[in-house]
Amino acid sequence: MKRALGWLVVLGLGSLVLGCAGLSGEVMKPGPVFVVTTPIVEMSPGAKVLMYGTGFTPKQEVNLLFKDAGGGLSGISGSVKPAPVPNAEGAWAAEWVCTEYLKMIKPGIATITVADKDYRPVTHAPVLFVAAPKKPEAKK
Repeated sequence: MKRALGWLVVLGLGSLVLGCAGLSGEVMKPGPVFVVTTPIVEMSPGAKVLMYGTGFTPKQEVNLLFKDAGGGLSGISGSVKPAPVPNAEGAWAAEWVCTEYLKMIKPGIATITVADKDYRPVTHAPVLFVAAPKKPEAKK
C-alpha cells in the first residue's frame, strides 16, 4: 500500500512538472513588464515620474492611464516624453513631468496602467505621491 502511494505521488509530481513545462518543448515567453523608477514623487513644481517597459510588441501602441489616490483617472500618453512606443526589442522608456496635473492629484498611492490600443489593461505599477513640505513661516 505504501509503495503504491509512493508511485502515485511520483507520477503525480511528474505529471505536474511536465504539465507546467509543456509537452511541446516551447519556452514560455514572459509577458510585458512595466517599472516606475521614481516610485515616490513629491508634489512640487518640476515633479516627474520616470518609467519603462519591456516585453512589448515592437511598434505596438501603448496607452498610459493614471489613477490617483482619490480615484481621478487621466490619460497621460500625450504628456510623456518620448512617446511610449516599443523599439525593435519591445522596450520603451518615458518621463512624465506631472507639474500641470498637481492641482488635480490627491496625495497617496496612485497607479499608472499600461493599456493596449483598445485601452485594455496590460500591466500597472504604483506611485506614491506625497505632499511637499510646508514652507516655514517668516518671523516678524
